[in-house]
Amino acid sequence: MMKLFPRICAVVLIIIGATAICHAQTAYVSDMLILTFRKGPGPGYPVISAIKSDTPLTIIKENNGYLKVELSSGEQGWVDKKYVVTDPPKSIIIERLKKENAALEDKIRVLTEQTDQAAMAQLEKENQTLTQNIETLKSQYAALKTAAANVSDTLEENKRLKTRNASLSGEIAQQKENNGFMFKTGMIKWFLAGVGVLLLGWVIGLSVSSRKGGSGSLLD
Repeated sequence: MMKLFPRICAVVLIIIGATAICHAQTAYVSDMLILTFRKGPGPGYPVISAIKSDTPLTIIKENNGYLKVELSSGEQGWVDKKYVVTDPPKSIIIERLKKENAALEDKIRVLTEQTDQAAMAQLEKENQTLTQNIETLKSQYAALKTAAANVSDTLEENKRLKTRNASLSGEIAQQKENNGFMFKTGMIKWFLAGVGVLLLGWVIGLSVSSRKGGSGSLLD
């Protein structure tokens, strides 16, 4: 009897562990259209209701090929184990994927809106910068046009001054030529005047000499 005690304890522990595992596990009705939900673990027990496919069940314990389960409403009963699966059915997986997909689409939409807002803000900033650059270029162009007009006026004035300078240079050259001619003419006049004075002195000298000669002859 003492030898059987450890084995009995081990079996009890295994059963308790299995019961704890079953209690924490969630299962689903398989792809059957309708599963009977009974008051006890067997086909002889009364049917409480019918459970549709993909209905989630919380397993409490197992007995004689039947599982004692609890519905989401809190109602408890027994179902045939072979029509219960622990893997989520395809419809639930699809529904879950749809929800995840919808959540991802919402995230993408939010990110797109945020990205669009950021892009619009960036474009608006670049547009303002371009507008400022255009205004700056307009101001520079106006300044260049004014400077070009001033340069044109300066060139015209320079051209006029060059023409005037050429005219004055011609007048100066003519004046120099005239001055040279007048100088030569003056020199000739002075030369002739000097010759005339000399001739006049010579004539006067001859006249005086002849008078002195005549007076001497009278005195003899």
